[in-house]
Amino acid sequence: MSDESESVVARLWRDRVGLREAERDAALARARRAEDRLAELMAENARLMAELARLRMQAGSEAAAPALSETELQMEALRGALLPLLSDQDLARDAA
Repeated sequence: MSDESESVVARLWRDRVGLREAERDAALARARRAEDRLAELMAENARLMAELARLRMQAGSEAAAPALSETELQMEALRGALLPLLSDQDLARDAA
């Protein structure tokens, strides 16, 4: 009877070990899938960051162009306002 009880205990132990190994293998497979997914997400994040930087640079250059045009318009308006004043002063000086 003791041999039979030992073989039952041994079978139960082997079954338990087999279950633990299967659980470990499943956990390792999940960890590998998670690592793969993490690598994919990190690559996508890097790609999106590069795209965002490109779009920000593009938006910055587009914003700079109208600002330059606005400055040029302001300079023209200022020149238009000052030239008559200067010519009036020149006429007054010439008359004196």
